[in-house]
Amino acid sequence: MHLGIDVGGTKTEICLLSSSLVTSQLFRERMETNRELSLADFFIRLKALLKASLDKQSISFNQITTIGVGLPGSVDPVQQVMVQGSVPFFKNIDLKKTFSKEISLNGQEFKGKIKFDNDGNCFALAETYFGAGKDWADQHQVPAEQLCLIGITLGTGVGGGLIVNGNLIRGRRGGAGEIGHTTLVEAGRPCYCGKQGCAEQYLSGPAFEHFFKTRAEALHPLSGKDIFELALQKDPFAISAIESYRDRLVGFLSNLSNVLDPHVIVLGGGMSTQKIIYEGMSERLSQACFLTKEPPAVMQNKLGGSAGVIGAALLPEGIFSK
Repeated sequence: MHLGIDVGGTKTEICLLSSSLVTSQLFRERMETNRELSLADFFIRLKALLKASLDKQSISFNQITTIGVGLPGSVDPVQQVMVQGSVPFFKNIDLKKTFSKEISLNGQEFKGKIKFDNDGNCFALAETYFGAGKDWADQHQVPAEQLCLIGITLGTGVGGGLIVNGNLIRGRRGGAGEIGHTTLVEAGRPCYCGKQGCAEQYLSGPAFEHFFKTRAEALHPLSGKDIFELALQKDPFAISAIESYRDRLVGFLSNLSNVLDPHVIVLGGGMSTQKIIYEGMSERLSQACFLTKEPPAVMQNKLGGSAGVIGAALLPEGIFSK
């Protein structure tokens, strides 16, 4: 059995697959990440969630043969260390040693295969092999070994994964695909990474909510979902916030398209569920990209909230390796 753990800036999700098939999912559960707390606190809550989930299914921890973990940061593919990221207590620690020791429920270190990667990479891989990317490739008769895809998560942060000719591009230190920290606005809002104007500060869910609150001078913050509902009621501030977001998103996607020239861009995260952000996208990208004909298809993910954690669960199996 294959355990997947997808750590995000806000939520941490676990799932268990009985085989290498996406349809073999036995359970999927979530908890708060609480990144402002300690590593010890994180594992106490993670183990409690895992134990409750296994007990509910009458499954023993000893039946788990592999563990895959997606983390919100750059994971060195050789050293398996998160060298930078949005959850501070995972930075620069021996991930394999720590997880093998702390995740176990049987009093012994986990001895099975365990692998770590960036959560955006896990998302992109899952959507390429099992989700929207596969559907697009099948429909257009593009072989997997020729598919170029960008997976983008628009959630608490902005993450990404780059697939070129069916292969994930990780880079020298695992930093490839950190598209949320490319500069979108020169001398713009400060980011936790130390730079200014990062895409994450304009295209993440919290960034969208902050923009609306500032523009509308709202006394109380609203969720992204509430803002989109206000737009349906013709609220001018909500409509303005959405249009500004769409403008920035088009600029962001056109820049990425000019670098990678993908067949398809798959969006995930909370912002990706809003249909309005896709309206007119093909026409706008055609105008914005250097290659104006046949811009990349921009699609909502197919696997929903499961994409990242499924990708993580299948990392150790080598399914994504060429």
